[in-house]
Amino acid sequence: MTDFRELREWEKAHELTVAVYEATQSFPEEELLGLTQQIRLACSAIPVKIAQGCNREDREDQVNFLKMAMDAAIEVEYYLLLCYELDMLDSADYDRLVSKTVEAKELLELFIDKLSHR
Repeated sequence: MTDFRELREWEKAHELTVAVYEATQSFPEEELLGLTQQIRLACSAIPVKIAQGCNREDREDQVNFLKMAMDAAIEVEYYLLLCYELDMLDSADYDRLVSKTVEAKELLELFIDKLSHR
């Protein structure tokens, strides 16, 4: 088992989650139980699933958790677009957060490929 805090994939996903929480603090109050909650839950699922996968002995289980983390990252990518199009995010925040999301997805994809081909 690997300590998830030692993984670059987890670190980047955690940084993204913190950035999303900070960016969503200024979202409208009426979205607190709507879009704000949805994007925060999806985003926090990325590092959570990576951590859960690290706790598994079986490589197939590890890959499955990483795939769930990837699914959550795709969900975040969509929510960011929606927030931007609803003028809840300005273009600078949108670009920064999407860039972090894409980086997390790329790292996850490489990690999944690495574990799948051992």
